[in-house]
Amino acid sequence: MTDILSDREETLVLAAVAALEAADGLVPADAFPALADDALRAAVASRLRAAGRTLLAREHRTVAGYTSGYDDTVARTLASGRIGLLPEADRVVLAIVLLRTVAIPRAGGKHQSTSWLSDGPGTSITEIHSNTDDDLTYTLIRPAVRRLKGRRLLRTGYLGQILPGPALLRLTDAQSARLWEDLVLVTLPNSPFADVIRRQRERQNPAPASRPAEELEP
Repeated sequence: MTDILSDREETLVLAAVAALEAADGLVPADAFPALADDALRAAVASRLRAAGRTLLAREHRTVAGYTSGYDDTVARTLASGRIGLLPEADRVVLAIVLLRTVAIPRAGGKHQSTSWLSDGPGTSITEIHSNTDDDLTYTLIRPAVRRLKGRRLLRTGYLGQILPGPALLRLTDAQSARLWEDLVLVTLPNSPFADVIRRQRERQNPAPASRPAEELEP
């Protein structure tokens, strides 16, 4: 259904869409009239949907707001065509950072955050290198970290610590769940849980889907 808006309403909607697509983090609902109003917010979602994007309601720390990301179907299509995928070194580095800063601390009870954007503990290039084989050298890790920071998939925290970045908020729930599964496949490839994940993916898509974090481009 086509949204019939006045010129003023259309201007408000487009302003909100532009902010969602460009913001480095969440856009509070009260920052734009088109996000605070239910009808206009539906129009914002419609405009995003027409571009293959989706409106996401998110919360980080005490801030609730909105961001935008690729629709699940569009993300799968892009990934199957190998469009916008991260280089292999970047995927490895990102997986290690997420394991060290989110998965392991959460499992150990060091934080209760349900978001990928934990505020600590962070990690470092030295620690990343210690979790890889000799093929992933410092000369590969350092530029990978810089590229990931440029994409806002990583960020710099207190005292230079490496932390997950705000672009991870742009993952849909399905994409986020797949990322968690990828981490299981990487860290516990022979576990019963990993077997279940592989069987589920084979039923959903006959093509193998074992390469970790291939749909991370937000």
